[in-house]
Amino acid sequence: MTRISWIAVFLTTCLLSGCGYTQQAHLPSDIKTVTVKTFKNEIPPDEQFAYRPGLEIELTNAIIDRIIFDGNLKIVDESKADAVLEGAVISYKQEGLRYDRLDSVQEYRLFLVVKFKLVDRKTKKVIIEEPNFSGRAEFFVSRSPAVTRRTAANDATTDLARSLVDRIVEEW
Repeated sequence: MTRISWIAVFLTTCLLSGCGYTQQAHLPSDIKTVTVKTFKNEIPPDEQFAYRPGLEIELTNAIIDRIIFDGNLKIVDESKADAVLEGAVISYKQEGLRYDRLDSVQEYRLFLVVKFKLVDRKTKKVIIEEPNFSGRAEFFVSRSPAVTRRTAANDATTDLARSLVDRIVEEW
């Protein structure tokens, strides 16, 4: 083979083996099952003006749904679980993102922030802990702001659940 052929073979091999989208489990190999405790509401009372009642339950359900969809862990009762996921909603805020010429908000960004930890049920050792983990969604002001805010809250919850489960089970 000529030198150019060797270079072409080498580069092709590097491209095919070195690049790519791989996913490996981030958890210890003995963690196969998990229970998800209902997230708590720990938003300070003076910051609850934008809070949506029942949000922590919706978030817990979204996380469970995402774990089931992901398939790396199985949801079981706490007595049978290898690990326990627990957490709390610590912030639920919106901020102006886009303004018109009169400084009226035209678009908002909604943030949902939680703290969580995944604990090995047998050893009580913390596997993963995040003190400030967030999901977000943007929404435009409309004639029906309550509907758009509710949709944005659902989107932020879904975004947070996806990111949280990815953080637990994947290492990129």
